[in-house]
Amino acid sequence: MKKSSFIVRSLAVAVAALSAGLFAPSVMAGAAPCGTSCAAPVLSGGGTGEADTTQAYAGINWAFGSGTELVVGVRSLHTNARNKVAGAKVEATFPFGKQSIAFDKLRLRLVGGNRLGMYELGGGYSFASKGFLLSGALQADYVVAGTDFNLSSFQWQPFIGINTLARPDEGSGGPGTLSCPAGWELHDAAWLLNTGNMNATSDKFVNGLTCVEPA
Repeated sequence: MKKSSFIVRSLAVAVAALSAGLFAPSVMAGAAPCGTSCAAPVLSGGGTGEADTTQAYAGINWAFGSGTELVVGVRSLHTNARNKVAGAKVEATFPFGKQSIAFDKLRLRLVGGNRLGMYELGGGYSFASKGFLLSGALQADYVVAGTDFNLSSFQWQPFIGINTLARPDEGSGGPGTLSCPAGWELHDAAWLLNTGNMNATSDKFVNGLTCVEPA
């Protein structure tokens, strides 16, 4: 009998301690719900944080071993909210000298990386040497460096160049703007608790902020 009474008392003490731990924060905070004195702000002007950019471009490459070449092409990219890019680039090259210019290569490369620096991998065909190519490059703002590998002659054909390709567009719209009813103020949860001695339910917050009606 004594043993059962001891167990009952122990359980009662444990339940009481657990209850005190659970409810202590709300008691200590002493914050009252702000009720109709708080309202969710209105978000306007926000965007998806993504963008599509298509650019026609021209440039000049210095191809080691074969001289200079004019390059023209089109690049199409998708930029996500983290500024990562994905897309493709197609271009044609025209080797030229003092008195002549001729069409040579047609290349298609897939593009990845981010807005500040991109890698390109793909292939193409050289009409001058009548051979297929593997092609890779690194592109930053207005500068490119890369190489082709001719599958007929098994030769590397590295190049560096300049072109008109600026970085692609950043995601449109941004985070948007929060607004409150006229005369109300925008505050975060810390201000509510520490200054206003109030709290608000999650539905009254947008991006961590809520509208508060001045007392």
